[in-house]
Amino acid sequence: MSKKDKLLTDAQKMLQKGQTDKAISCFQDALSVDPGDLRVRQRLAELLAKSKRIDDARKELETIGRNLTANGFYLKAIAVYKQIEKLFPDDIGVALTLASLNEKHGLSANALAEYKRAYDHYETLQNYTEALKALEAMQRIDANNPNIKLKYAEVLFQQGKLEESQDAFRALGLLLVERRDDATFGRLAERISQLFPEQSDFTCSVIEQKINDGSAEQAAALLQNLIKADPQRLPAWRLLVLAYRVLGNSSRLKTVCQHYIKFFPSELFPREQLIRCLLEEQDSAAALVLLDESEQLFLAGGAAGTLREFYLTLNDLVPINIRILKGCARVCEAAGNSEEAASFAAKIGSLAGLGGQAAVAVQSVMPEPVSDEPQSEPEIELEPLVPGLSEEVVVEPLSETGPRELDVSDFVDTSVSQDTDFYEIEVELDDDLGGSAPAPADTWFETVNDIFDTIKTQPGKVRFGEGMDNGDAQSQYDLGLAFYEMGLYDEAINALRQAAEDPERRVSCLILQGACLRDKGELQLAESALRALLASPALTPEDSCALKYELALTYTALGKSEEAWMLLGEVEQLDPAYRDVSARLHDASEGKTVGGLDFSEDELLDFELK
Repeated sequence: MSKKDKLLTDAQKMLQKGQTDKAISCFQDALSVDPGDLRVRQRLAELLAKSKRIDDARKELETIGRNLTANGFYLKAIAVYKQIEKLFPDDIGVALTLASLNEKHGLSANALAEYKRAYDHYETLQNYTEALKALEAMQRIDANNPNIKLKYAEVLFQQGKLEESQDAFRALGLLLVERRDDATFGRLAERISQLFPEQSDFTCSVIEQKINDGSAEQAAALLQNLIKADPQRLPAWRLLVLAYRVLGNSSRLKTVCQHYIKFFPSELFPREQLIRCLLEEQDSAAALVLLDESEQLFLAGGAAGTLREFYLTLNDLVPINIRILKGCARVCEAAGNSEEAASFAAKIGSLAGLGGQAAVAVQSVMPEPVSDEPQSEPEIELEPLVPGLSEEVVVEPLSETGPRELDVSDFVDTSVSQDTDFYEIEVELDDDLGGSAPAPADTWFETVNDIFDTIKTQPGKVRFGEGMDNGDAQSQYDLGLAFYEMGLYDEAINALRQAAEDPERRVSCLILQGACLRDKGELQLAESALRALLASPALTPEDSCALKYELALTYTALGKSEEAWMLLGEVEQLDPAYRDVSARLHDASEGKTVGGLDFSEDELLDFELK
């Protein structure tokens, strides 16, 4: 026998005599011989915790956790740190460690719950620097969660980081626009007007970002709705012009510019865009008419350089045109280019000296005379390019006039169901036990669910949306199993409930939940749940063995030895090699009392690295 084995044997003898301190010393000596034996270290940690030496227990558990984490055994590491969390429930560092481990293993919902716990802690302490770090981690996990984005933007505002806060609010606005959540977006815009009263039009700033991001078509549809609701909304007109410019829709662009000018006759921007469009189409006659009409506005607005650019382009299109040449001379002089203006004047003089022949040449390239009568303009029809959008953006006023701390519900339209991919923070998973037992249902599955729904556990923090992919279900099942092995039955039940959303794992998850109920002392509930599972129409032989075995252990705990004996016999008929069924039946006395049905400590401490 090795020195380590002798020390472990001595430790067991000390425990049988109730000499816990001496047993702890033996385990410590054994670890000095083999520091890598995690099973021994786990046993030592349990004894230290029972002896109220929780700081020493934590040291040992953290050693186990670091070892498991370094080797990629994240699920077992999570179970270990959950053990530490029970010893130190107020230590937020443990929550952050659990968050990181869950994130590494891909358990996004669990990671969000732990980061949310850290955020709440730091917010209570008004430690906004650390609170922001927690929110940033949550955004890293779930980048498209509007609830998290909203809280992040609000905390930035509280910290006085106004530019960053505006960027965060804008990112949230873009997400809402992308999801076509007009009602929530309207309330968000109202909130921005409270926090940033100097920002003239948050809605248009978000839509401008959509244009820049390559979503000009959707932006155009949104802008049409804004203009329909308020034709005097100048920023919306400007952005609509830009959107059609990006889309390359010249016909629509010209129509919008005409109506833009009608509503805002002194604005240079629509005139400039319309002239550019006409020049690109080489419609020199229409461009010249609009230039003549707009020349004084451009000059008064200090845009002589732009006007010069337009006239020079026209001159390239129509080289011999007195009206164009005179315009070039005027605007070059106004722009401060005297030499260029003199050159055009010379050209005009030379053409005038040619006499009749020049007149004929000039007449041949001149545009048709424009009547002084106002021309009718085609009516604009702002039809949505994106179906499903409302014709008006309805902004509901907030109840308070000043900025205040918001809840997510302030920005959620309760009349519309939320997307199922949202994580719901701080939603408890569990209902308390009622006074009466659950009534039997018509089917085995409903009956089992009725029973398990009454399980009283420590409440979880995050609820999944509908459905779960196979990877998530397997991870939750493995996590539940790790919790069970560590004796963390509440955590195991919560994880197994989530894993049970996968139909292929439902039965095995329910069986293991029944075992958790038994081991946490809910014997009657465990018996009811496991017996109800016997009625399952689709039990495989493997499921049947596992179910009857766990029910036999439950019967033994309840003192129902006969029922336990019968079930173990049925398991042996199905699979004689199943676990320790044969040994249990063989060790039973002639009175058919089944002995040794509790799990061994070795099974519960199976933390060796594989």
